[in-house]
Amino acid sequence: MRLIFLRHGQIEDNTVLRISTEPPGPSLNAVGREQARRAGEQIVAATGVRAVYSSPLRRAKETAHIVASIAGCDVRVAEELAECRAGSAEGRLHREIDAQIGRTWERWLHGEQDHPFSPGGESARSAVTRLTSLLDRLSRLKHDDGAFVLVGHGTLFRLALSRLCSNLTREFVQSRWLENGEYVDVSMNDGIGHCLSWHGELPPRAPEGEQE
Repeated sequence: MRLIFLRHGQIEDNTVLRISTEPPGPSLNAVGREQARRAGEQIVAATGVRAVYSSPLRRAKETAHIVASIAGCDVRVAEELAECRAGSAEGRLHREIDAQIGRTWERWLHGEQDHPFSPGGESARSAVTRLTSLLDRLSRLKHDDGAFVLVGHGTLFRLALSRLCSNLTREFVQSRWLENGEYVDVSMNDGIGHCLSWHGELPPRAPEGEQE
């Protein structure tokens, strides 16, 4: 099963690094619409598209509809693709809580799966579990040509990919972001993923025993 994990296009909150995880959320700006168009053209040319699934947040749905219009298919909204909820950090600027964000990622990537993003927010385990349930559902569908394009969010995708892909190290994921309109190409078989590229970058293979 081929999966494309596409982060939504830019919104104004992204330009100032403001945390926005609650629905419906802001719309794409002009840059974001162009990012979605470019991503759609690249994905269709590289892999073909079987279906497009979207987070319920407005910016993801708008991105998904642009991609789907290029691919000639419909958009299916999947609640499992919503962003990891930020709790008390909602609306804060990254620079205001940069140290907290760094500590949270350290804890998440080193096994503390039940730690929330912020008080009242979602844990890594919860976010990854719901995304995995969607992937399980997709794996039971008849396998046609083309990829499933999953349009969602940076935190959710980094969390999930660090656990789903056998060739992604914690260090690789922690040191990289997924910018607006960028995507990760993954091949998945029997619940085990292999990252083919992280927006064009080939990842190193994880040392034996590193993946959980």
